[in-house]
Amino acid sequence: MEVGGDDVVTWHYGLIARWWANFNVDGPEIEFFRPFVAAGQPALDVACGTGRLLLPWVAAGLDVDGVDASADMITACAEAAQRAGATPTLYVQPVHRLDLTRRYGTIVMCGGFGLGGTRQQDVDGLRRMLAHLRPGGRLVLDYEVDDFDVNRWRVSPPASSPPAPDQRRRAPDGCDYALAHRVVEIDRPSRGMVRELDAWQWRDDQLVAHETHRLVCNMWSRDEIVGALEDVGFAEIEVVGGYHGGTPRGDERFLVYVARRREGTAG
Repeated sequence: MEVGGDDVVTWHYGLIARWWANFNVDGPEIEFFRPFVAAGQPALDVACGTGRLLLPWVAAGLDVDGVDASADMITACAEAAQRAGATPTLYVQPVHRLDLTRRYGTIVMCGGFGLGGTRQQDVDGLRRMLAHLRPGGRLVLDYEVDDFDVNRWRVSPPASSPPAPDQRRRAPDGCDYALAHRVVEIDRPSRGMVRELDAWQWRDDQLVAHETHRLVCNMWSRDEIVGALEDVGFAEIEVVGGYHGGTPRGDERFLVYVARRREGTAG
């Protein structure tokens, strides 16, 4: 499993970006992260995608910018914002090369850690986010509880045919969409994998588009994430249950990592 140079390998383009824009529009993360954003404005939504979290926050009057590695996702976010009468500042950059002029009281990264690059790029992304926080500012990121189960994560064959009509979803644009996921490569020593999504689009029951995109994923344990946050310079690191915010109970699918930039640090 290789990612070359500064490249990132994600599937958030084309039809998959359209899927996100049409169907990935809610979830408990929106309200969970909102108090952090409200208490630390201006805020930055890293890996903002099509604006699932950012747009409700902006609509509520919060000062939030967004950044994503996918120009297609950012375009969809800007279009949705325009329809809602909002004009958030949006950027197209991978997190490991984050270079913005503004500094933030809060940075939120929801569903973006460990995706698209190497493990070193994941760490570099933490370092770049730290540099974009004001002294005393907080990074709040979620990550799925480490589950590198050999029975769950195994290489699987591609879809042999497009999904049947009952597996498709009708979007507001009148088209039907469907996705099919598979794992195409596993690196067990590094706990990394390459996943693949097939995406289809139908109009009037006629197949009009089919795309395949890949995503590099790095699996991180709780202790590894805490250690990486410490290594790049974060302080006051707290791990809470997602998305209730209390002490982890052990049954959560996601944990949330809250870390602070030290007061008085230059950057």
